[in-house]
Amino acid sequence: MADRITLADMVAARRDELTDADRRLVDILLADRAAGSFLPAHKVAHQAGVHASTAGRLARKLGFATYRDMRGALQDSVVAELDASVRVRRRLSRVKGSSLLGSVVEGEIRALNALAGQISDEDIVTAAGLLREAGRILVVGEGHASSLADIFVRRLVRSGYRAAVVAHADWQAADQLLGLAAGDVVVALIFRHESPPVDKVVAYARSVGAGTLLITDRHAGVPACDVALVAERGEKGEFHSLTVPMAVCNTLILELSRSDRGRSLKTLAKVETLQRMFRARAG
Repeated sequence: MADRITLADMVAARRDELTDADRRLVDILLADRAAGSFLPAHKVAHQAGVHASTAGRLARKLGFATYRDMRGALQDSVVAELDASVRVRRRLSRVKGSSLLGSVVEGEIRALNALAGQISDEDIVTAAGLLREAGRILVVGEGHASSLADIFVRRLVRSGYRAAVVAHADWQAADQLLGLAAGDVVVALIFRHESPPVDKVVAYARSVGAGTLLITDRHAGVPACDVALVAERGEKGEFHSLTVPMAVCNTLILELSRSDRGRSLKTLAKVETLQRMFRARAG
């Protein structure tokens, strides 16, 4: 893949064409790219000590139609480096006095509406089939993915499947991987960043003949698996929740209930009976 051309590259290519005022603007924007990518034209101009119109002229010199377009390119150039605080700021910058809750709901709805176009019903059926035939299911994920792993495993167990979380994708995973064998399945959850420890768990699973299922929002930098369910969790560079992969996991649970000839439903009924036993007051 070719390297992305950044704003700094564009500036370097046209350095001789820039005025002193242009260079002062560039220095402000690139001194802290994450912060600079959110500065409106009048604020960056004020900090640089130049007229606001200079920002628009600079953008056009660099090949952009407007300053807003140039600022968007700067934001895109730092997406891979954005920490949580910057991603939250980017989301907040789009609210602009509107309802924050409404903005969050709209973002989640957009992400969910895009889900069906990225993962087909056939993909879900194939993935559920892999889980349905598994002797044992191990679910592994780092960071926020580990929270979803806990929830997914709990629902698998309540549906009658032998499932467990690989709580630590490091040397402590050895105990859980000892009994992994052909006929078992490892489910890898990888979101936003590459995850070398999870890659190692998947590689080991493949080496012993176990099946592998990947649930991710990444299109590259992920391990090869028997089945991959890939769906973006929202707009690039913004704060992302687990709504989309949670919907994928819930759909897999429902597909198991529909296709495993009553296994899930019988176990769920038993779970309800046991819960009523603990809720019942002593006579």
